[in-house]
Amino acid sequence: MRLKSKDLALISILAALYVIIAALPGIPIIGGKGRIDLAASIAPVFGILLGPWKGGLAALVGVLLAWLLPPGAPSLHSAVFIPAPVLSSLTTGFLTTRELKSLPSWIFASCILGVLIVCWYLTWVGRSAPLYPIPHLVALFITIVLGKWLSGSIGEGHGSRVIVKRSLVVPIVSYCGLMADHMYGNLAFITFAGLFMPLKAIPSLPLIFMSVLPISVIERLLMTLIASIIGVPLVIAYRIVMPQTK
Repeated sequence: MRLKSKDLALISILAALYVIIAALPGIPIIGGKGRIDLAASIAPVFGILLGPWKGGLAALVGVLLAWLLPPGAPSLHSAVFIPAPVLSSLTTGFLTTRELKSLPSWIFASCILGVLIVCWYLTWVGRSAPLYPIPHLVALFITIVLGKWLSGSIGEGHGSRVIVKRSLVVPIVSYCGLMADHMYGNLAFITFAGLFMPLKAIPSLPLIFMSVLPISVIERLLMTLIASIIGVPLVIAYRIVMPQTK
């Protein structure tokens, strides 16, 4: 991956945008604890705009800065989740890029989701909660069935039909990216569960995951909506200004 001065500028702008949005309080989850991380919602857009490698780099720089700078709180607890938005950007970047090393790029997006889902079933929690990855399997199904249609869909042509297609593609691929982010977060939580909860509560993890599944689905759909609201106009404007980029 060769970075030109224009690429560095775009990566810096998107990383700064991530840091700014990460400082916002987020949206409370109705019926559950915690808030929807607005910064994680825009990570998929980075991959759509810049492709997998540059978009992933922008997400990595952004999340590292957000982790290090106030109001972030650098700690081992939060460090284990740093790769999540990067995987989100990689997934969307692969889905919307036409080819990578003579292979359809959507295959790599499918591999990211497929490997993460397989890793879920390799954990004791996953074997005890086999239905939990249904939303993630839906994302994997999308990458496989619609992968060819999604590939190269962002950078092609102009006109109203292209704008409509981009308006459809952004939410679809954002959902896939956010489910990759989500599954990585689940696996990180399981792996380091002792950091986040009392040891005596760990045996209840399968029940906990299944009980919060409806909330998790609503959360990811809301994050997809946020990514779409921000991403659709941004992608359309960006492709008008820089039609050949990516």
